[in-house]
Amino acid sequence: MDIPFRSALITGSSRGIGRQIALKLAREGVERIGIHYRTGRGEAEKTLALVGAAGARGYLIRGDVGHAQVAERIVTEAASAMGGCDIFIQSVCPPLGEIYENVRATELSLEKWELAFDTQARAFFVGGRAAAKFMKGGGRIIGLSYSMGAQTGGWQPWVGMGSAKAAMESVGRYFAVALARDGVTVNMVSPGFSDATTVVGQTPQQWQDAMLQWSNAGWSPTRKQSSPETIADACALLCCREAAFITGQSISVDGGSSLMNPQFPIELQVPA
Repeated sequence: MDIPFRSALITGSSRGIGRQIALKLAREGVERIGIHYRTGRGEAEKTLALVGAAGARGYLIRGDVGHAQVAERIVTEAASAMGGCDIFIQSVCPPLGEIYENVRATELSLEKWELAFDTQARAFFVGGRAAAKFMKGGGRIIGLSYSMGAQTGGWQPWVGMGSAKAAMESVGRYFAVALARDGVTVNMVSPGFSDATTVVGQTPQQWQDAMLQWSNAGWSPTRKQSSPETIADACALLCCREAAFITGQSISVDGGSSLMNPQFPIELQVPA
């Protein structure tokens, strides 16, 4: 890959997908990596060690992106430490219990709804525009979304996060237009059902087993689930020089599961 940028801040990079994005960018030659965490310093230090072993210099940045002023401070602090911020990637996801209740959409607490918007749509708006000020020679802004949750309504307890991700994707499109002439691209990466190191791993085991069975039944044409590594690969691709003409897009990295038709039985769609 030809990534022409030297500094990157990845929020929520102490673990899971964010950690793999930080590691992937380090391996691809990004020299300075801002590793953001809220409370898990021990996990953030593990990411720091992995990034260092990959040849980059890491910087630990602490703060809660759910507070607008803190979200902006995280970016300015990282940019000051790294001497700039060429790449900004939002990968934050609060612990499942803070944003999720196993209830109908009409019964989700307002507190959880607001936290979803504060840590997703608002944090992306605040963090993205703050980072753009440091992208003097072009740059990349990427948000981790979940397009299916943003477009459908079946997973009722996800109403807060689904709505917040829809708003976040909308912000991304507006930012893409605003920053296009500055050589800054803005895109969304939408993971599919991923492994136990992500938010999926915080669900009951029977849920995880059911999702894996669903995937293996053919709803994922590849018969595979996403992984933090595949999501990190997609983010790195969007940071390449050759991706400079891709902006305002939401790219699903789901093994084709979003291509399947829920109105037809799976046995009528996938040959045995």
